Amino acid sequence: MAVLVIRHGLSEANNRNNVGMLAFASKDAPLMEQGRQQARELTAILRIEHDIDTAKTPVATSELLRTQQTAEEAGFTNISIYPVLNEVAHGIALPGLREMLDQKKLPDVALQAAHAILENPPAEDIWVTHGLVIASLCQVLDVAREDRFIPRFCERRELPIDLPAAA
Repeated sequence: MAVLVIRHGLSEANNRNNVGMLAFASKDAPLMEQGRQQARELTAILRIEHDIDTAKTPVATSELLRTQQTAEEAGFTNISIYPVLNEVAHGIALPGLREMLDQKKLPDVALQAAHAILENPPAEDIWVTHGLVIASLCQVLDVAREDRFIPRFCERRELPIDLPAAA
């Protein structure tokens, strides 16, 4: 079984022009207009490339506003929220984290978060979550990514994740 994981659209929390401002890395920062547009474009991509009707398909998101707004802008109406999909609180200053990621290394806490997700995954087979979460899942599942270690905004990745059988 494959789960389609999607990184949220560009938000004020991820806007590098906001470094040093309150919005940067803020948990509740909203999508920027560019991020909303990325999510709207996702609707057609999901339909054409994955045969997904977002209006009829359930989706899992994190508790953070930017993932929920991405799902909504993409046309999902059946949205379930899972804290386990939240961005990883790694506690590493941006320059140190950037250096780690450039070396394709992840904080231990991110890998632990990926293991926690896999132990009790959301039931939906589409998840809108965060870049570090997706990179950690890829590493734990040994899904090689030569093009991008951290996914781009609204990038999709299919991961081999076994979901619990529906009751």
